Amino acid sequence: MTDSKIHLIGLSPDLAWLPPAVGAIINTVDILAGGERLLELFPDYQGEKVPLTLPLHDWLEKIEKLRSDGRSIAVLTSGDPGHFGLATALFKVIDRGKVVMIPSPTVVQQAFAKLGVPWAGTEVVSLHGREGLGDFWGAVYRASHKSGTGYLAIYTDARNTPEILAKKLLGRGQQHWRMTVFEDLGSPDERITSWSLFEAKLRKFSQLNLVVLECQKKGVQISIGMPEEAFIHEAGLITKKEVRVASLAALELLPDQTLWDLGAGSGSVSIEACALLHHGAVWAVEKSPLRCEQISANRAYFGAAQVEIVEDEALAAISHLPPPDRIFIGGGGKDLPAIIRLANAKLKTEGLMVINLVSLGPLGQAVEVMKECGLEVEVTQIQAARSEPLGASLYLKPLNQVWIIKGRRP
Repeated sequence: MTDSKIHLIGLSPDLAWLPPAVGAIINTVDILAGGERLLELFPDYQGEKVPLTLPLHDWLEKIEKLRSDGRSIAVLTSGDPGHFGLATALFKVIDRGKVVMIPSPTVVQQAFAKLGVPWAGTEVVSLHGREGLGDFWGAVYRASHKSGTGYLAIYTDARNTPEILAKKLLGRGQQHWRMTVFEDLGSPDERITSWSLFEAKLRKFSQLNLVVLECQKKGVQISIGMPEEAFIHEAGLITKKEVRVASLAALELLPDQTLWDLGAGSGSVSIEACALLHHGAVWAVEKSPLRCEQISANRAYFGAAQVEIVEDEALAAISHLPPPDRIFIGGGGKDLPAIIRLANAKLKTEGLMVINLVSLGPLGQAVEVMKECGLEVEVTQIQAARSEPLGASLYLKPLNQVWIIKGRRP
């Protein structure tokens, strides 16, 4: 019995570009495996064909069993298997030392070549097999705010089609994008069309497509500690910038983390957190319909695409939210102890919970409950004052003092 290797071969849609050496491998292996569409490209192959079936993990284990039995195998995929491709799943089942990867140009490379645009630094995201759109919204933010080409390439799937993505973008006030859809690239049915999002949401596209978004207007830059006037809010009910800066520092946010903002108000903390969570997500929970509208307006103005708005009571919403790395609670009222306990139960290991309070009564209660939950607690008092004119001089007008309670999960 030989210790056979698997050839993981990426194909271009047009087999005219298939190198002879790769064609020789395909024609001589014992087994040709892959999706039906790719297997049909080789009607003259004389060996055994193993069509891809779901679940993928079980199919890959079957391929590994055939390999370990000494069968030579070529697994067919599209483009570069290491670029949002089959390699990631394959290496979870088969030792990478048993695999020879042979890439072709990716669909993204082909798309940008047809556009005639350099694509180094372009954001690329795949929606295949992903739960939710967290990766997509982070990429939207980076492409519209950070340095780079201003383009975003998306491998779509059956649930997140070009028209659905157009609707979702418009739903977040992200209308400043031009969408180009590459359908059936390399086939006789190839079609490349460009649309506004308002046009794209009304159309239907081939299931085999790649979307390229071009940002036509950079988002308003977000900085930490922006003035309250930068946000739409209700009658001064907003976390003051001095407290916002201290609270975000206490949260110790890292770029790929998930933050809950419970009692989000106008969303000022959520919005500024996006400047730190380039690859992360923010869940802004607010029970007031008016304030949810304000969060939505602020999200659209700043292009803070990572912010998910949940209109609900915090206690009701918590059970439906993804596990957080960080939790910010802006008050909480009589439900604060219950909110702390329920939120802590979903907080990830080494996570942080930060609470802002303005009155003494809930302070001791919150500290006690956080300690009961096993959190390591520290309390910081913020007392700030701002200058105001007084004749020809200035005086300092104090703001309400705030306690910042920080609880760290060991």
